[in-house]
Amino acid sequence: MKRKTGYGTLLIVLILILTVTAGCGKKENRYTYRDDGIKALEEGNYKDAIASFDRAIDAKKGLVGKFDMDVLKYKAEAEYLSGDYQAAVGTYDILIKVDGEKPEYLNMRSASKAGAGDDDGAIADYNRSRELDPDSTAPGRMNALMAAGAAMEKAGSPSDAMTLYEGAAAAGEAGPMIYNRMGLCRMAEKDWDGALEAFQKGLAAPEASKVPELLFNTAVVYERKGEFKKALDTMEQYVSVHGPDEEAQREITFLESR
Repeated sequence: MKRKTGYGTLLIVLILILTVTAGCGKKENRYTYRDDGIKALEEGNYKDAIASFDRAIDAKKGLVGKFDMDVLKYKAEAEYLSGDYQAAVGTYDILIKVDGEKPEYLNMRSASKAGAGDDDGAIADYNRSRELDPDSTAPGRMNALMAAGAAMEKAGSPSDAMTLYEGAAAAGEAGPMIYNRMGLCRMAEKDWDGALEAFQKGLAAPEASKVPELLFNTAVVYERKGEFKKALDTMEQYVSVHGPDEEAQREITFLESR
């Protein structure tokens, strides 16, 4: 009779341990990849973030689950912020296909389509998002609003864009960026008083300092109205707040000669 050395049992145990360890390692890796991607995204390293998110998705084979959806959202954000708008559109296409037409996906796909040059698509996604979310509670609404409005302006329809912006203002959604766009639409129609009113509302809005164009454009409107002293004072204020630039200095030189 052969002795029972226990080697067979030991071998089975070792195989089980290695199998479990390998499985855990794989799970840990995909979460690590995701965490690395989030860190890179927060640091502005979008290329590295996208690569990490791709590895996280590749590490999990099979049907798309909650983990994949989470990673895809981060990936789409990184693609959008990196300026790879076409890639972002593709990722939002996947999210919408798998998770449905959620307003936040439509909002960001609208902004991405605008960046990629698909103006009609940007407007369509914005309008669809508004249908699903009339109260504008979904993330990315402002991105979509700006994208759709810019697309309308680009298409030569400033009046349509203005209707869009005025609707946002009436709903309490307008901030300094929207008021700046409203002013530019009025300028396109040579409505200098209307443009000035929009720019001044923008300057009075919270975080107006983050939109330096408001002061510059206000100075330009004063110039078009023939109010050169106000134009000069406003342009000098712009330089004082936001620093000198070549275009502003040319305007100041011109205004000083008036």
